[in-house]
Amino acid sequence: MDTVKGFIEEQVLEGQGEIDPDTPLLEWGILDSISVARLGSFIEKRFDVVMPSGSVISEKFHSLDSICEFISELCAQREVPESFTPHTP
Repeated sequence: MDTVKGFIEEQVLEGQGEIDPDTPLLEWGILDSISVARLGSFIEKRFDVVMPSGSVISEKFHSLDSICEFISELCAQREVPESFTPHTP
C-alpha cells in the first residue's frame, strides 16, 4: 500500500497533499484519465502484472484500498498459469 500511496502523493499530488486508504480518488478529482494511465503503467512495472483491457477503472481505482485489492488480484492471477487445469481422478 505504501508504494502506491507514495506514487500518488509524489507523482499525482506532487507532494502537495496526502491520501488516506479510503479517500475517493476519482470522485474528488485526484485521479483523472492521464493520472490513471500513469498509475496503471507504474503498477504494471512495479508489480510485474498486466492491466486487463476493459477493466472498470471507477471500481478498481476508487480508493487506495480498492487499488491495492486490485493489485493483489492481478498478482494472484499471475501465479496461476492460464493453462492450469486441476487433475481430477
